[in-house]
Amino acid sequence: MLGKSLLFVFALLVAVNGDGRIIFRFYHEPTYVTDYSVIDFHTILNHPNFGRTRETVIFHHGAGQTVATPQVHDVITAYASRQQFNFIAIVYDDAATISTDTANALAAGVSSSLINLFDNGYSSGLMNLLGFSLGAQILARSSRQVQSQSSRRHIIGRLTGLDPWSLGPINSITIGTLSSADAQWVESIHTEGNLRGDLESRGHVSFFVNGGVTQPMCNQALPTTRADCSHVFALSVWAESVRTISLTFASLRCDTWSDFSSGLCNSNEIAYMGRLNSASTLRGSFMLGTNMQAPWSRSQAQP
Repeated sequence: MLGKSLLFVFALLVAVNGDGRIIFRFYHEPTYVTDYSVIDFHTILNHPNFGRTRETVIFHHGAGQTVATPQVHDVITAYASRQQFNFIAIVYDDAATISTDTANALAAGVSSSLINLFDNGYSSGLMNLLGFSLGAQILARSSRQVQSQSSRRHIIGRLTGLDPWSLGPINSITIGTLSSADAQWVESIHTEGNLRGDLESRGHVSFFVNGGVTQPMCNQALPTTRADCSHVFALSVWAESVRTISLTFASLRCDTWSDFSSGLCNSNEIAYMGRLNSASTLRGSFMLGTNMQAPWSRSQAQP
Protein backbone atom coordinates (compact mmCIF):
# COMPACT_ATOMS: atom_id res chain seq x y z
CA MET A 1 0.00 0.00 0.00
CA LEU A 2 2.86 2.36 0.88
CA GLY A 3 4.53 1.57 -2.43
CA LYS A 4 1.42 2.57 -4.37
CA SER A 5 1.16 5.78 -2.34
CA LEU A 6 4.75 6.70 -3.15
CA LEU A 7 4.16 6.02 -6.82
CA PHE A 8 1.09 8.26 -6.73
CA VAL A 9 3.07 11.07 -5.07
CA PHE A 10 5.85 10.69 -7.65
CA ALA A 11 3.35 10.80 -10.51
CA LEU A 12 1.78 13.94 -9.02
CA LEU A 13 5.15 15.65 -8.69
CA VAL A 14 5.99 14.77 -12.29
CA ALA A 15 2.67 16.19 -13.47
CA VAL A 16 3.29 19.46 -11.61
CA ASN A 17 7.05 19.90 -12.02
CA GLY A 18 7.85 17.82 -15.10
CA ASP A 19 10.15 14.82 -15.26
CA GLY A 20 13.37 16.06 -13.66
CA ARG A 21 15.35 13.16 -15.09
CA ILE A 22 15.14 14.59 -18.62
CA ILE A 23 17.61 17.24 -19.74
CA PHE A 24 17.44 18.86 -23.18
CA ARG A 25 21.00 19.90 -24.05
CA PHE A 26 21.20 22.50 -26.82
CA TYR A 27 24.54 22.44 -28.67
CA HIS A 28 24.50 25.97 -30.06
CA GLU A 29 28.24 25.97 -30.77
CA PRO A 30 30.72 23.06 -30.90
CA THR A 31 31.95 23.74 -27.34
CA TYR A 32 28.94 25.56 -25.83
CA VAL A 33 25.73 24.06 -24.51
CA THR A 34 22.64 25.24 -22.69
CA ASP A 35 20.50 22.80 -20.69
CA TYR A 36 16.72 22.95 -20.42
CA SER A 37 14.24 21.02 -18.30
CA VAL A 38 10.90 19.57 -19.33
CA ILE A 39 9.18 22.63 -17.85
CA ASP A 40 11.28 25.34 -19.49
CA PHE A 41 12.26 23.65 -22.77
CA HIS A 42 9.99 25.96 -24.77
CA THR A 43 12.10 28.94 -23.68
CA ILE A 44 14.78 27.70 -26.08
CA LEU A 45 12.84 29.79 -28.61
CA ASN A 46 14.35 32.86 -26.92
CA HIS A 47 17.94 31.67 -27.25
CA PRO A 48 19.83 33.89 -29.73
CA ASN A 49 21.37 30.87 -31.44
CA PHE A 50 18.11 28.96 -31.89
CA GLY A 51 16.74 29.35 -35.41
CA ARG A 52 12.96 29.47 -35.34
CA THR A 53 12.73 28.64 -39.05
CA ARG A 54 15.59 26.12 -38.98
CA GLU A 55 15.24 22.34 -38.75
CA THR A 56 15.73 20.95 -35.25
CA VAL A 57 17.23 17.53 -34.52
CA ILE A 58 16.57 15.97 -31.11
CA PHE A 59 18.75 12.93 -30.41
CA HIS A 60 18.04 10.22 -27.82
CA HIS A 61 20.68 7.56 -27.13
CA GLY A 62 20.05 4.01 -25.95
CA ALA A 63 19.89 2.29 -22.57
CA GLY A 64 23.16 1.97 -20.68
CA GLN A 65 24.74 4.78 -22.70
CA THR A 66 25.73 8.35 -21.87
CA VAL A 67 26.86 11.31 -23.96
CA ALA A 68 30.41 10.05 -23.33
CA THR A 69 29.80 6.64 -24.94
CA PRO A 70 32.13 6.72 -27.98
CA GLN A 71 29.50 6.09 -30.65
CA VAL A 72 27.04 8.50 -29.00
CA HIS A 73 29.76 11.14 -28.68
CA ASP A 74 30.56 10.61 -32.36
CA VAL A 75 26.98 11.46 -33.37
CA ILE A 76 26.88 14.50 -31.08
CA THR A 77 30.18 15.95 -32.29
CA ALA A 78 29.18 15.34 -35.92
CA TYR A 79 25.99 17.38 -35.45
CA ALA A 80 27.54 20.02 -33.16
CA SER A 81 30.08 20.91 -35.84
CA ARG A 82 27.30 21.68 -38.34
CA GLN A 83 25.35 24.85 -37.71
CA GLN A 84 22.66 24.65 -40.40
CA PHE A 85 20.15 23.24 -37.93
CA ASN A 86 19.38 23.29 -34.20
CA PHE A 87 20.82 20.22 -32.46
CA ILE A 88 19.61 18.99 -29.08
CA ALA A 89 20.57 15.82 -27.21
CA ILE A 90 18.40 14.34 -24.48
CA VAL A 91 20.71 13.45 -21.61
CA TYR A 92 20.32 11.90 -18.17
CA ASP A 93 22.39 12.21 -15.01
CA ASP A 94 22.04 8.48 -14.37
CA ALA A 95 22.87 6.03 -17.19
CA ALA A 96 20.43 3.54 -15.63
CA THR A 97 17.45 5.86 -16.16
CA ILE A 98 16.58 4.47 -19.58
CA SER A 99 14.82 1.10 -19.47
CA THR A 100 11.64 -0.53 -20.71
CA ASP A 101 10.18 0.14 -17.24
CA THR A 102 10.73 3.89 -17.56
CA ALA A 103 10.16 4.23 -21.32
CA ASN A 104 6.54 5.35 -21.12
CA ALA A 105 7.21 7.98 -18.45
CA LEU A 106 10.22 9.34 -20.34
CA ALA A 107 8.23 9.47 -23.57
CA ALA A 108 5.48 11.39 -21.78
CA GLY A 109 7.98 13.96 -20.53
CA VAL A 110 9.42 14.45 -24.00
CA SER A 111 6.03 14.69 -25.72
CA SER A 112 4.70 17.26 -23.24
CA SER A 113 7.82 19.37 -23.79
CA LEU A 114 7.44 19.16 -27.55
CA ILE A 115 3.76 20.12 -27.49
CA ASN A 116 4.61 23.14 -25.34
CA LEU A 117 7.35 24.10 -27.80
CA PHE A 118 4.97 23.81 -30.76
CA ASP A 119 2.19 25.66 -28.96
CA ASN A 120 4.65 28.53 -28.50
CA GLY A 121 5.24 28.88 -32.20
CA TYR A 122 7.82 26.37 -33.44
CA SER A 123 6.65 24.24 -36.40
CA SER A 124 6.42 20.50 -35.69
CA GLY A 125 7.08 19.90 -39.38
CA LEU A 126 10.64 21.20 -38.87
CA MET A 127 11.34 18.63 -36.14
CA ASN A 128 13.51 15.54 -36.71
CA LEU A 129 13.46 13.08 -33.80
CA LEU A 130 16.54 10.82 -33.98
CA GLY A 131 16.69 7.84 -31.63
CA PHE A 132 18.98 4.88 -31.19
CA SER A 133 17.96 1.48 -29.78
CA LEU A 134 15.44 1.92 -26.94
CA GLY A 135 15.78 5.66 -27.49
CA ALA A 136 14.22 5.15 -30.92
CA GLN A 137 11.19 3.44 -29.39
CA ILE A 138 10.88 6.16 -26.72
CA LEU A 139 10.90 8.91 -29.35
CA ALA A 140 8.46 6.97 -31.53
CA ARG A 141 6.04 6.86 -28.60
CA SER A 142 6.64 10.56 -27.93
CA SER A 143 5.90 11.36 -31.56
CA ARG A 144 2.64 9.39 -31.43
CA GLN A 145 1.63 11.19 -28.24
CA VAL A 146 2.33 14.59 -29.79
CA GLN A 147 -0.24 13.73 -32.45
CA SER A 148 -2.88 12.26 -30.14
CA GLN A 149 -2.56 14.82 -27.34
CA SER A 150 -2.67 17.79 -29.72
CA SER A 151 -5.59 16.33 -31.71
CA ARG A 152 -3.16 16.18 -34.66
CA ARG A 153 -2.53 19.92 -34.61
CA HIS A 154 1.15 18.98 -34.37
CA ILE A 155 2.75 16.13 -36.34
CA ILE A 156 6.50 15.53 -36.23
CA GLY A 157 8.11 16.05 -39.63
CA ARG A 158 10.78 13.33 -39.56
CA LEU A 159 11.40 10.39 -37.24
CA THR A 160 14.63 8.42 -37.58
CA GLY A 161 15.09 5.10 -35.79
CA LEU A 162 18.67 3.82 -35.58
CA ASP A 163 18.44 0.06 -35.04
CA PRO A 164 15.27 0.30 -32.91
CA TRP A 165 15.38 -1.92 -29.80
CA SER A 166 13.55 -5.25 -29.86
CA LEU A 167 10.85 -4.77 -27.21
CA GLY A 168 9.42 -8.26 -27.18
CA PRO A 169 5.71 -9.16 -27.36
CA ILE A 170 4.57 -7.55 -24.09
CA ASN A 171 6.50 -4.29 -24.28
CA SER A 172 5.58 -3.98 -27.94
CA ILE A 173 2.00 -3.62 -26.72
CA THR A 174 2.59 -1.52 -23.60
CA ILE A 175 5.16 0.82 -25.19
CA GLY A 176 4.46 0.42 -28.89
CA THR A 177 7.01 0.08 -31.68
CA LEU A 178 8.20 2.53 -34.29
CA SER A 179 5.99 2.60 -37.38
CA SER A 180 5.10 4.74 -40.38
CA ALA A 181 2.13 6.20 -38.48
CA ASP A 182 4.38 7.98 -35.98
CA ALA A 183 5.38 11.03 -38.06
CA GLN A 184 5.03 12.63 -41.47
CA TRP A 185 8.04 10.61 -42.64
CA VAL A 186 9.58 7.71 -40.73
CA GLU A 187 12.86 5.96 -41.60
CA SER A 188 14.52 3.04 -39.87
CA ILE A 189 18.13 1.85 -40.14
CA HIS A 190 18.84 -1.75 -39.17
CA THR A 191 22.23 -3.23 -38.24
CA GLU A 192 21.52 -6.07 -35.78
CA GLY A 193 18.47 -8.29 -35.93
CA ASN A 194 19.30 -11.31 -33.77
CA LEU A 195 19.46 -10.10 -30.14
CA ARG A 196 19.19 -6.30 -29.94
CA GLY A 197 17.46 -4.75 -32.92
CA ASP A 198 13.87 -5.09 -34.03
CA LEU A 199 13.51 -5.87 -37.73
CA GLU A 200 9.75 -5.44 -37.36
CA SER A 201 10.12 -1.76 -36.38
CA ARG A 202 9.61 -0.21 -39.78
CA GLY A 203 8.98 3.20 -41.19
CA HIS A 204 8.00 4.46 -44.60
CA VAL A 205 11.48 3.39 -45.66
CA SER A 206 13.86 0.89 -44.05
CA PHE A 207 17.57 0.48 -44.71
CA PHE A 208 19.29 -2.81 -43.96
CA VAL A 209 23.02 -2.28 -43.56
CA ASN A 210 24.96 -5.35 -44.69
CA GLY A 211 21.67 -7.23 -44.44
CA GLY A 212 20.70 -5.71 -41.09
CA VAL A 213 21.21 -8.88 -39.04
CA THR A 214 24.92 -8.83 -38.16
CA GLN A 215 27.86 -6.77 -39.33
CA PRO A 216 30.78 -8.54 -41.05
CA MET A 217 33.41 -6.55 -39.15
CA CYS A 218 31.95 -7.69 -35.81
CA ASN A 219 33.71 -11.03 -35.34
CA GLN A 220 34.01 -11.24 -31.56
CA ALA A 221 33.84 -14.67 -29.94
CA LEU A 222 30.80 -14.06 -27.71
CA PRO A 223 27.43 -13.75 -29.48
CA THR A 224 26.32 -10.94 -27.16
CA THR A 225 29.51 -8.97 -27.84
CA ARG A 226 29.06 -9.43 -31.58
CA ALA A 227 25.46 -8.26 -31.24
CA ASP A 228 26.50 -5.15 -29.30
CA CYS A 229 29.12 -4.36 -31.96
CA SER A 230 26.57 -4.69 -34.77
CA HIS A 231 23.94 -2.76 -32.83
CA VAL A 232 26.03 0.38 -32.21
CA PHE A 233 27.25 0.33 -35.82
CA ALA A 234 24.01 2.16 -36.65
CA LEU A 235 25.39 5.16 -34.75
CA SER A 236 28.71 5.02 -36.60
CA VAL A 237 27.21 5.01 -40.09
CA TRP A 238 24.76 7.77 -39.19
CA ALA A 239 27.53 9.96 -37.75
CA GLU A 240 29.50 9.51 -40.96
CA SER A 241 26.50 10.62 -43.00
CA VAL A 242 26.18 13.76 -40.85
CA ARG A 243 29.83 14.74 -41.34
CA THR A 244 29.68 14.60 -45.15
CA ILE A 245 28.38 17.25 -47.52
CA SER A 246 27.26 14.81 -50.23
CA LEU A 247 24.85 11.88 -50.36
CA THR A 248 26.24 8.71 -48.81
CA PHE A 249 25.43 5.01 -48.45
CA ALA A 250 23.90 4.29 -51.83
CA SER A 251 21.29 1.54 -51.44
CA LEU A 252 19.12 -0.58 -53.69
CA ARG A 253 15.44 -1.33 -53.29
CA CYS A 254 15.51 -5.01 -52.43
CA ASP A 255 13.52 -7.41 -50.27
CA THR A 256 16.32 -9.73 -49.13
CA TRP A 257 20.06 -9.65 -48.56
CA SER A 258 20.38 -12.82 -50.61
CA ASP A 259 18.83 -11.14 -53.63
CA PHE A 260 21.04 -8.08 -53.12
CA SER A 261 24.22 -10.16 -52.77
CA SER A 262 23.33 -12.15 -55.90
CA GLY A 263 22.93 -8.99 -57.95
CA LEU A 264 19.22 -9.55 -58.54
CA CYS A 265 18.43 -6.00 -57.41
CA ASN A 266 21.13 -4.19 -59.39
CA SER A 267 18.65 -2.54 -61.74
CA ASN A 268 16.28 -1.47 -58.97
CA GLU A 269 15.70 2.02 -57.56
CA ILE A 270 18.67 3.65 -55.81
CA ALA A 271 18.26 5.58 -52.56
CA TYR A 272 20.74 7.12 -50.12
CA MET A 273 20.77 6.40 -46.41
CA GLY A 274 21.73 9.09 -43.95
CA ARG A 275 21.32 12.63 -42.75
CA LEU A 276 21.12 14.23 -46.21
CA ASN A 277 18.40 11.87 -47.41
CA SER A 278 15.24 13.92 -47.13
CA ALA A 279 13.21 12.21 -49.86
CA SER A 280 9.97 12.08 -47.90
CA THR A 281 8.26 10.27 -50.79
CA LEU A 282 10.66 7.33 -50.49
CA ARG A 283 9.03 4.01 -49.60
CA GLY A 284 10.05 0.38 -49.16
CA SER A 285 13.05 -1.72 -48.09
CA PHE A 286 16.59 -0.97 -49.24
CA MET A 287 19.78 -2.99 -48.88
CA LEU A 288 23.33 -1.66 -48.79
CA GLY A 289 26.85 -2.86 -48.18
CA THR A 290 29.63 -0.97 -46.42
CA ASN A 291 33.41 -0.98 -46.36
CA MET A 292 35.08 -3.04 -43.66
CA GLN A 293 36.56 0.05 -42.05
CA ALA A 294 35.86 3.78 -41.97
CA PRO A 295 34.94 5.56 -44.12
CA TRP A 296 32.04 3.10 -44.21
CA SER A 297 30.14 4.46 -47.20
CA ARG A 298 30.86 2.77 -50.52
CA SER A 299 30.94 4.52 -53.87
CA GLN A 300 28.35 2.27 -55.50
CA ALA A 301 25.06 0.67 -54.60
CA GLN A 302 25.78 -2.74 -56.16
CA PRO A 303 27.27 -5.54 -54.04
